[in-house]
Amino acid sequence: AADPGTAADPGTAADPAPSAGPEPSPRAADPQEPAPEQDSGQEPAPAHDEHPLTSYVLRVNGADRPVTDAWIGESLLYVLRERLGLAGAKDGCSQGECGACNVQVDGRLVASCLVPAATAAGSEVRTVEGLAVDGQPSDVQRALARCGAVQCGFCVPGMAMTVHDLLEGNPAPTQLEARQALCGNLCRCSGYRGVLEAVQEVVAEREAHVEAEAPEGEEARIPHQAGPGAGGVHASAFDNTAPNEHPYGQDGGQA
Repeated sequence: AADPGTAADPGTAADPAPSAGPEPSPRAADPQEPAPEQDSGQEPAPAHDEHPLTSYVLRVNGADRPVTDAWIGESLLYVLRERLGLAGAKDGCSQGECGACNVQVDGRLVASCLVPAATAAGSEVRTVEGLAVDGQPSDVQRALARCGAVQCGFCVPGMAMTVHDLLEGNPAPTQLEARQALCGNLCRCSGYRGVLEAVQEVVAEREAHVEAEAPEGEEARIPHQAGPGAGGVHASAFDNTAPNEHPYGQDGGQA
């Protein structure tokens, strides 16, 4: 047995080092990895646009107003204020509840915050700026100012549009009808009393104006009433009949 203290024989070959394994082959392409794009000479398809643009013409207060490169979902209120510079209509709630953005579209009162502007192309749009006549405020606007209905001024343009729309369909509304028409216009400072008084003032002014323009000297015409025996009853029916004994009254019917 070899002495453990004896040094190893220098002539004895050392254990050979572990041989290196075969060189790794080039990495195979991952089937899930996309292949490198090849230039086919064609332009890539454009990405889907979530906000398509459009152009149209709005007829506002009697004038054509072009709108170009506008998002198709913009509200009529936004277009009127931000694109056309008509800031009379106000954005109070964006939900059609407060009436501050009321305008007329083809003679119908609408909340412009709920109307897509593109759908109003070709329609007649009337805003509070279009109520003036020859550069002067309308009778409704003047009455609202006189009666103290204008406080902060935020909601009064929508109220002016509502009152105009009311009087166009009902020239002489009762106070109840005026209240019902204004129930969609919210106001925090006027108390509505001045608005209702303005409605009555406008009604009285317009009635006085109509009476003043009526032709003078023209009397009301009273239809001629046929006498006994005229009309559908032949005169011979009353022959040889004593007065007050004929079977028919003066109106031709049975007495």
